[in-house]
Amino acid sequence: MLAFIGAMELEVQAFLNRMSDVIKHEISNTDFYIGKLAGIECLVMKSGVAKVASAISTTIMFEHFDIDGVINIGTAGGLDMKEEVLDVVVSIRVAHHDIDVPNWEVGFDQERNSFSADKKMIDVLKTITSESDRVWFGDIVTGDCLIYRDDQIQKIIKDYPTALCAEMEGASIAQVCKHYKCPFVIIRSLSDIAHKEGNELSFSEYAVKASSRSALWCEKFIQVYAK
Repeated sequence: MLAFIGAMELEVQAFLNRMSDVIKHEISNTDFYIGKLAGIECLVMKSGVAKVASAISTTIMFEHFDIDGVINIGTAGGLDMKEEVLDVVVSIRVAHHDIDVPNWEVGFDQERNSFSADKKMIDVLKTITSESDRVWFGDIVTGDCLIYRDDQIQKIIKDYPTALCAEMEGASIAQVCKHYKCPFVIIRSLSDIAHKEGNELSFSEYAVKASSRSALWCEKFIQVYAK
């Protein structure tokens, strides 16, 4: 059974609007919804915001449900000036950018705090998004902070130069998936682009559009992936 994880209630609700036969399970103060998306059984969960909340909820999920793959959707801030608001980034790799320990490895070419997404999942997403020119496949960084200051951006560029966006849950969910030997992919819609003028939408306008599109793409994803 595939699991779809979003950080916000609006993202989860967009999935539930497209699902049938939904049954809610509440375990350890976390809500899980099992139902059918495109006629295929799956699980939908709200992870909560940032690394600790998402790691806790994902661990609870693995301990109580038989999960074959994880698709984590959500929001990120873009780091490339060529990006636009509502562009989508699909992970090739995802890493924690906010670990500050002497002699700790940085960059994506190591396995201590960098995690590779599943190739089959990436290939399916390339297939279903092939007609969209606003989808990027590449590297994502995760940290417990909003990225808006020059020093934050410059440190990420220095340590993780190929990062396309920064967000707050992906690497922690990926790390839990690695522990449970479960394939994953991270999908992020861009809510803003760092230091790019005129790229803002109101959050309510952005969130509705991004959540609806994510649910639609995931519906297409599960149909292709299940074959």
